[in-house]
Amino acid sequence: MAITINGSGTITGVSAGGLPDNCITADDLATTLDLSSNTITLPSGTGGKVLQVVSTTKTDTFTTTSTSFTDITGLSVSITPSSTSSKIMVSYNVTQGGYQYGAWVVRLMRDSTAIAVADDIPNGAEGTTAWAGDSSRDGSLGVSGMNYLDSPSTTSAITYKLQLICSNSGTANINKAFYENSGGTNVGRGVSSITVMEIGA
Repeated sequence: MAITINGSGTITGVSAGGLPDNCITADDLATTLDLSSNTITLPSGTGGKVLQVVSTTKTDTFTTTSTSFTDITGLSVSITPSSTSSKIMVSYNVTQGGYQYGAWVVRLMRDSTAIAVADDIPNGAEGTTAWAGDSSRDGSLGVSGMNYLDSPSTTSAITYKLQLICSNSGTANINKAFYENSGGTNVGRGVSSITVMEIGA
């Protein structure tokens, strides 16, 4: 077939693979390739590989006395899966401290939906991980964490975040001990983080 270039610059007659090597660069694709409205099929052998990672670390503190789940500021990440078949591995570690008779529950959220939560219990709060204060030391800190493989089945942006509730009484802290609230000395602080990884199917 003859190759034809019409007056508008359209080329016809080029067979698949007929363009010479290196005539289209990665920069060309980065500026002109728009797949936002298309389904992307990953090549064979991609399954099980990490395609992207998003993470955030919270170094400041957060305090709540709420008996309803409330967002922990600074512990949320957004990710846009490249395929509806991708899995999202969510990992988090939260440094918690609170009043000695309190119990504090962390809940993992995908947008406005709670995921990886415990079965319903009477007179309690169902969450993903939980921590209770030491009965003799208000200066104690505990760390709760979780790894959860989610299947969001979407190529739209998703936000994963953590929420906290005081399921018993008192005050719940993130990254600091309860004793520090009253000006206590010789207490430590920690950090918290949440990481999401897209895993190819």
